[in-house]
Amino acid sequence: MLLRLSIKNFLSFYKEIEFDMFPNLKRERFQNHIYTHNKIPLLKQAAIYGDNGSGKSNFIKAVGFLQSFVLNENFIKSIDLNEYKFQLVSKNEFPISFEIEFLYKDKYYIYSTEISEIISEKLSISNLGESEDILIFERNGNKIKSKHILNESSSVKLLEMNPQSSLLPLNKKFPILSNSGSNHAFEWFSNQLEIVTMNSIIPMFIEVMSRKSELVNFANIIFRSINIGIDTIEVNNTPFDKWIRDSKNRQLLENRMEQEVSNREKTVSIIENRKNLLNVSMKNGMQVVQEFLFEQLGQSGYKKKMKISSQSDGTIRILTLIPALYDAIKNQKVVLIDEIENSIHPNLIFALIKYYSQNDSNGQLIFTTHSTHLLNQQVLIRPDEVWLTEKEEGNSKMYSLNDYKIHHTINIENGYLDGRYGGTSMVSEIGNNGYIGK
Repeated sequence: MLLRLSIKNFLSFYKEIEFDMFPNLKRERFQNHIYTHNKIPLLKQAAIYGDNGSGKSNFIKAVGFLQSFVLNENFIKSIDLNEYKFQLVSKNEFPISFEIEFLYKDKYYIYSTEISEIISEKLSISNLGESEDILIFERNGNKIKSKHILNESSSVKLLEMNPQSSLLPLNKKFPILSNSGSNHAFEWFSNQLEIVTMNSIIPMFIEVMSRKSELVNFANIIFRSINIGIDTIEVNNTPFDKWIRDSKNRQLLENRMEQEVSNREKTVSIIENRKNLLNVSMKNGMQVVQEFLFEQLGQSGYKKKMKISSQSDGTIRILTLIPALYDAIKNQKVVLIDEIENSIHPNLIFALIKYYSQNDSNGQLIFTTHSTHLLNQQVLIRPDEVWLTEKEEGNSKMYSLNDYKIHHTINIENGYLDGRYGGTSMVSEIGNNGYIGK
């Protein structure tokens, strides 16, 4: 569970911003949107609004950057760090800075880092302000301060060999700290944090769905609930030889198999136009072709199972969101989705968010969106679940709608579109000073 995150000097966030999932307990509507079973009440969802280019996607990128840094010891080596710093100043020698507070295995942790030529980072068990936090480690360059070091000379040598790595992946690989908190922090970033971008593709999506019947069942609940003419979805398995004989697209698959499969045990995923058309994998010693089949409703009650190639981009986008929504509801994951409504009709995304918000869950869903249709505090969302981004002189700022005094009867959508809360520009008419002639 995420408590809060601060970002500084990352992309458009030059000055520090802080985002949090703390509810305003004075607001009485949608009490089921608040988790109260831990020491600190936390919100189950947050929606981030703002103009194009205001910083919404950069917020998602910041979380992804931090996750990659924590999990991948070679991440900083693989990028040009200066490209991720704020660019719109004549000189920027400041580090990229993050601080994140999260709950994992009944303990609250605070992790902070400053990333530049020299890496600084600190991990503590948070006592939530009731008493002093308990330090697990503090690191600056190759120097570590900790009561839990197993071998000081080995730890210094390890950091000298990997100066641009976080200590967390190094400690996971070569344990140098006796305290389990460092592994817990690594595990939270690895197992409990999921990011879905607009261009996210799950290469082995069919394989994942075929192994998890509960995901297929969940997908069927969603598709039936939103009423887009799909009755069921299933993963169909066809013996490879039979599929090749019967398919008009066999040449595509044969060519791909020749290119990619030297080891017949390997799973091959065929993706075209961002659609996972099929997988070829081994099942019980037999090579099979796996495909999604959508049972669709037609004329006079007629039903037909159709392949993914016949489905719209919106249907595919909904399908790719299914695992993320499932994880937020069932698996206590913190799921971030960029432009959640991408390719999806406003009424459908409203139905999806309503389904999530009304169901019992134990995770968190944080998403960016332009869909003002969701700003309905009578049906769907609390003001403290809404965040806004604005940009001034290239710098993005971020703030909560909870900062405003909003009565529970006020129409938030109208107020937002009127510019009452910021986070959107008053767009003037596109200029008519010129025209395209013959």
